[in-house]
Amino acid sequence: MHLDALRLRDRDRALTREWLLADGAGGYASSTVLLCPTRRYHGLWVPALRPPLGRHVVLSHIDERLIAGGGETWLSTTEYADGFHPKGSAVAETFEAEPLPRLVSRAGGVTVARHVALFDDGAGACIAYEVEAGGEWTLDAAPMLALRSMHALAEARQAVRVEPADGACGFHVLSEGLPGVFLWADGAEVDANVSPAWYKGVVLRVERERGFDFTQDLLAPGRWTVHGRGSGRCRLCCSFEAPGAAFPSPPRKRQDTSNRPGTPDKAPDTFSALFRAADAFLVRRRVAGEDLMTVIAGYPWFGDWGRDTMIALPGLAIETGRLDAAGKVLKAFASAASEGMIPNRFDEATGEPSYNTVDASLWYLQALAAYLKAGGSAAEIRECLWPAACRIVQHYAAGTRFGIHADADGLIDAGAEDTQLTWMDARTSDGKPVTPRYGKPVEVQALWLSGLALMVEMAEALGEAPPAPCALRERARDAFEALFWNDGAKCLYDCVFPDGRRDAAIRPNQVLAVGLPHAPLTGRRAKSVVRTVCAKLMTPRGLRTLAPRDPSYQGTYGGGPDERDAAYHQGTVWPWLLGPYVDALFAVEPPDRARAQARQILGDLLETVDEAGLGFISEVFDGDPPHRPGGCVAQAWSVAAAIHVWHVLETTGRML
Repeated sequence: MHLDALRLRDRDRALTREWLLADGAGGYASSTVLLCPTRRYHGLWVPALRPPLGRHVVLSHIDERLIAGGGETWLSTTEYADGFHPKGSAVAETFEAEPLPRLVSRAGGVTVARHVALFDDGAGACIAYEVEAGGEWTLDAAPMLALRSMHALAEARQAVRVEPADGACGFHVLSEGLPGVFLWADGAEVDANVSPAWYKGVVLRVERERGFDFTQDLLAPGRWTVHGRGSGRCRLCCSFEAPGAAFPSPPRKRQDTSNRPGTPDKAPDTFSALFRAADAFLVRRRVAGEDLMTVIAGYPWFGDWGRDTMIALPGLAIETGRLDAAGKVLKAFASAASEGMIPNRFDEATGEPSYNTVDASLWYLQALAAYLKAGGSAAEIRECLWPAACRIVQHYAAGTRFGIHADADGLIDAGAEDTQLTWMDARTSDGKPVTPRYGKPVEVQALWLSGLALMVEMAEALGEAPPAPCALRERARDAFEALFWNDGAKCLYDCVFPDGRRDAAIRPNQVLAVGLPHAPLTGRRAKSVVRTVCAKLMTPRGLRTLAPRDPSYQGTYGGGPDERDAAYHQGTVWPWLLGPYVDALFAVEPPDRARAQARQILGDLLETVDEAGLGFISEVFDGDPPHRPGGCVAQAWSVAAAIHVWHVLETTGRML
């Protein structure tokens, strides 16, 4: 995770490389390697006011000017409509992402290094400076504040008050909708000058590319002036707590996972970093007075989504030896279940759950079974998790929201023409579904059939009686293959609609019918499905969501919201699908052949961790070469897929 001066001074390229720190409570710090914001979500301190949600960009970045040797040099980089002012990329020397983001600049024989650190549970952030010089120097620094929801953009406003921070060298900023913000400096000869000023029209270039509003106004409450001779150090801190009370613990670093059960003994550096990255997604959520946990689906803009959480949980927590975290996540979602459904998502502003998903609850059964198999607490499962699983099966069989019910053939029917209940849930700006998949989507049936079998297994392990709907499995399995097999294409239909129409589009969802535990499709047909998916959908970055020869295929994910949504599940590549694909691969191919392909898949996937979010894997990639990354720069189920493939290789006897 090292970038040299040549790469950093290629400013446009450097502004596509991003880093992320998480605080364990849903908040984070994230920016480009030049510490120049390019997204509305970028900030050196983005705390969650109602963990893990209610996130606000408080500190955007810091304007920095070095005065030494009779001259001055701007170290920071900020973009405005008429260009970059200042242009600190010209003096950037190195950037390191590990163990903390660290940017080094050099000008006039003076080296200035700064690293960004967060404190646990959203307590605050600090930017630590180290200066090396042969003579006298002065560092002039102005904190640039956004003071807004992470989804909004700030405009200059009068309802902000700035005053000196009591007992500290810094500022106290009061604004509507936020607690008071304290900013202070320590560790060197430093002065603070309270001189509030708005900087208008800061450009966020990625927002412009994404078709959104792309300028913001930022408040500089004043400036710090740090004086030194030779070597010197100082910290610039930001918190909702007054100086001296804010930070009871040391700054939060990425956790050392080397001694954790499940961590590979001899992992390449890239993969070791990915194991550490998994911890960024596991954050606390307080439920009914109990400290539990959840999963942030993706940084910087996603919250905790039920489907993403359950798909990612085995890779992020169970296969990395964090059973305690896995149990807390499962309990948090069980506590929020209603009518046999876990939430699809929680609203960022209100925290209210939404239940508009057919598959999240079925993925819960998969995650629970994996947790029990890995050694999760049977007592805890019996008390809370097993009853929630039973209610899922019972409500899905009898009927619950959005028309979800077991049909006469035992398979799950769900939704209507205007609903989007599967993971392929994109809509256009006028509300029209891009990929209508109501009725009987293929992966929903696979999850249902697998889930029923897993419920029987779990009941036996727990000494409990399986819920009555488990008896539907044989009838439903008999119906599945007859209904979904596409003999012409030698694979499965993607969806069977209520009127009997069958969608013959070749999509990746069918691999779940082969790779899940107790999968409904076996034998020659299962092998044909895997080979068809490989031939038509496989890329070095994941599986395409639609075969390129399909008339609806979109090979590029880009443009404004409607253009992106039109491509989101119409050819765009998703890395998370490689986890289920590798499971299916091992179900149908000889072990040596399966391992060889899985090793290639993992090697290709690990190449992506330096492409966008350093140390992470992006949400999506273009369907067409060179498969440019897009969406969130750090996606939970993408990282989890790489860890899962590693785990499969490790447990089947041969590593890289």
